[in-house]
Amino acid sequence: MRIQTQSTVNLLLIFVLAAVIAGFTLHKDVLFPAESGYVTSETCQGCHNTHYSAWHEHTLHPKMFRPVGAPNDIQGDFSQANPVVTFKKEEIEYVIGNKWEQVYARMIDGEYYPFTAKWLITTQQWVPYKVDSWKETPLSNNCNGCHTTGFNPETFEFAEFGIGCEACHGPGQTHVNKRRMTTDESCNFCHADEVHSQNDIVVSTKSAVCGQCHSRGKQSADHMQTTFNFPVGYKPGEEINSDYKQVQQQDDTQQKHWWGLGLSKNRHQEFADFSESKHSKALTLMKSHHTPERGELTDECLQCHSQDYLSAPADQKPTLHTATQGLTCVTCHNPHGMDRDLPSARIDAERCGLCHADSISFTAAQNGRPHYPGPPSSKSCADCHMPYIVKSGGAYPIRSHAFKIVPPVASLTYDMPNSCQNGGCHDDKSVEWAIEAFNTHYPDYGKEAK
Repeated sequence: MRIQTQSTVNLLLIFVLAAVIAGFTLHKDVLFPAESGYVTSETCQGCHNTHYSAWHEHTLHPKMFRPVGAPNDIQGDFSQANPVVTFKKEEIEYVIGNKWEQVYARMIDGEYYPFTAKWLITTQQWVPYKVDSWKETPLSNNCNGCHTTGFNPETFEFAEFGIGCEACHGPGQTHVNKRRMTTDESCNFCHADEVHSQNDIVVSTKSAVCGQCHSRGKQSADHMQTTFNFPVGYKPGEEINSDYKQVQQQDDTQQKHWWGLGLSKNRHQEFADFSESKHSKALTLMKSHHTPERGELTDECLQCHSQDYLSAPADQKPTLHTATQGLTCVTCHNPHGMDRDLPSARIDAERCGLCHADSISFTAAQNGRPHYPGPPSSKSCADCHMPYIVKSGGAYPIRSHAFKIVPPVASLTYDMPNSCQNGGCHDDKSVEWAIEAFNTHYPDYGKEAK
């Protein structure tokens, strides 16, 4: 009887094992065989189609570096007779950029190299680019760490063109495999009760996730004797490695990247400006500068001073003692482009008023005059506090992320755009007129800005 029972058990185990093996044989796609750990954004689309579609259709990220797929991918006007254009449109194999300017590239001996002219979309003109140094400017250590996803600094290979899901969420292989193992019938036999891990994919609201690319600097890899223009080995959710040296104003002797006022003048520096802004320090400043006149300091104050409070579910909100983040990039920017796809997710000028209406009224009551000199409906908060002073494509189409007024006198002192005359405001007036008008309305504005 015992022998029969044991035999039955053995047969059952053999049957189960055979069924499981057969299941894996019949379902080879259950486990994703990504050696690098990256599975590409198209794989994410299977479960996250809404986010994928918004990201793909309404953000610039997937188009930042891509093979030429159609003639209109190349925006450069080859009908212009310009001597700096020494190549034909048909020779272009890859495109970098798509909003303010485009760099064109081709493959030579297994490496991506730029052509010697780029197209400025903003001003619709050709300009020389790396004419004498293109051979010393391979894209693998100058561009690809930020313009691709899953870049390997040792092999120079990458998982995906453009900035895909895993650039911000980390490699998705474990995440995908666990979901497949718990939904596939052949795997459910053993994994039906498996609890999904909460840390198999990164979901971080830290500004460093954006800062890994929206910054300008260099990092050396000594064992490779190679210098990269981006953080090497950055992992989403962490802070940027201290070995990555961001460009500092004191090192910018030719004033190529910084205005004399201390604000960024070139793209890829949003993280530097934002990191020094009061918004990024909103949590610590609230605690250190709060006064009784504003009322009692409570957890509700975190609604305007802490992104981890804003992101947390209603039943898991941090307190004044446990909150760790001030405001971050995602406070105003929806990284998936959902704000462009769904009106309910849109962030507009009224977002500033949700937190600043009280402080604006408080200040106006103190000095006896309104916060702004013109009708509030004529321009948004960003027009004055985030002026267009960042250069790209031959002009200044990008807003500052320092959240500081640039007074008109700065245009005379530093030859830079100012808050009163950029973006279509008062551009028909002289700088002298703007200086007088500004000083009349803001007589107590910080004299150090001059």
